[in-house]
Amino acid sequence: MKFNRQTPGIRRRTLVIFSMSTLGLVSNVFAVGRKPISTAAPFVLPKLKWAPSHLIGFIKALPKDARLALKKSVDLLPSGATVADLMSGEQDAKDIQKRVLWLSSNILTYPFKAASNLDYHALVTWVSAESGVAKSIVNSAATFTLERELFKMLFAQLWDKMTTKQRQDLLIKVDSAGLIKDKAAMAALGGAGALAALSTTVAFTGFAFYTTMSVAIASVASAIGVVLPFAVYGSAASLIGILSGPIGWAIMGLSAIGGMALAGRANLQKTTAFVARIHALKVEALAAGGVPEKSIFTR
Repeated sequence: MKFNRQTPGIRRRTLVIFSMSTLGLVSNVFAVGRKPISTAAPFVLPKLKWAPSHLIGFIKALPKDARLALKKSVDLLPSGATVADLMSGEQDAKDIQKRVLWLSSNILTYPFKAASNLDYHALVTWVSAESGVAKSIVNSAATFTLERELFKMLFAQLWDKMTTKQRQDLLIKVDSAGLIKDKAAMAALGGAGALAALSTTVAFTGFAFYTTMSVAIASVASAIGVVLPFAVYGSAASLIGILSGPIGWAIMGLSAIGGMALAGRANLQKTTAFVARIHALKVEALAAGGVPEKSIFTR
């Protein structure tokens, strides 16, 4: 499956769109009166390159509020829609699949493609390459691993948006045991350098990486006037809670960045945002399902 590539200059804007989009991804794992997202955990298959059937199977397994968030994110439902506006799990999955095919295709080639054959791994490969993920990883990694590499690129972009003080505060919050030495020197690094230095630390290990990402997003949010309480992202009961809910959508609205997609071209920004949402939902499902970290994050 081939996609039109937008110019390299779009990469930074895409990653910023990505950073804002991750805030609206997921619903709370501990919400009452709903199908638990843990039921989707067996469909994540983190060691595989996803085939077309994997995407639709995963979406069908999601609880209604997660499907609602996905449908809103690709403009299938208005912002005020509720779960009452959903169809069956299978129909919602097909509708999302068809919409994402449209977003990721050239207008001239779209009529000749079947939504049921949407190659999600090819989508992830495309947006990863455009976002600067190393070619060796793009060409070989499983879908989940490649999505996580996208999040790492995002982290570097978020880091560059933070002040030195915000960076130091982040390091303190994610490393209460003091295992990261010389935080002042680390805070002085640019995004690429910080990413390299932190990649082997506790802050980037397993699920902890997503907590680190959450704190980084909160720091960037505060820079545009949205203050998120530490309790939102600091408790064990809310592993990636900061990536969820109406606060995230508000920040997305405030961002107003990324530019317009070219008419008739594949929409890189919205496709990347969709990939971000799917990955965050995967992480939430795995965490809620109690899947051991070593079975997910080791190659």
